[in-house]
Amino acid sequence: MSSASPPPTRVFTDPPNYQFPTHRLARVLRNPEKQPLVLVACGSFSPVTYLHLRMFEMAKDYVRQNTDFEIVGGYLSPVSDQYKKPGLLSAHHRVNMCNLAAEQTSQWLMVDPWEAFQSYQRTAVVLDHFEHEINVKRGGIETPDGARKPAR
Repeated sequence: MSSASPPPTRVFTDPPNYQFPTHRLARVLRNPEKQPLVLVACGSFSPVTYLHLRMFEMAKDYVRQNTDFEIVGGYLSPVSDQYKKPGLLSAHHRVNMCNLAAEQTSQWLMVDPWEAFQSYQRTAVVLDHFEHEINVKRGGIETPDGARKPAR
């Protein structure tokens, strides 16, 4: 019998008026044989650039041609002001810039402001947040036959 403790439960603190963005997250897989995949990029995005957006498109092309995943959405996750990078614009401005860039250049990218308004968080914690929002709260992604699959 093992005396190892279960992993700690993560406690998420949402900023005031926070809502996880899902307006471009696919609700249903097109191919029920595939595994749903969400692309996430954490970074300062100070400022967001064409190449930040291009990296998502390149990843999408690679996934489509070389894997058994189906991309159901993509998220830019700007870091907190507490990242303290020299020249870092305020989280408010970086989130707004990312929103403008995603909304004007993509049909599937979104910006999740959660990380930007936390204390400094490790990437693993941010990815746990996405896991919680998509797979725990929403129950994953629906397949055409009504079953649900967890997104990776």
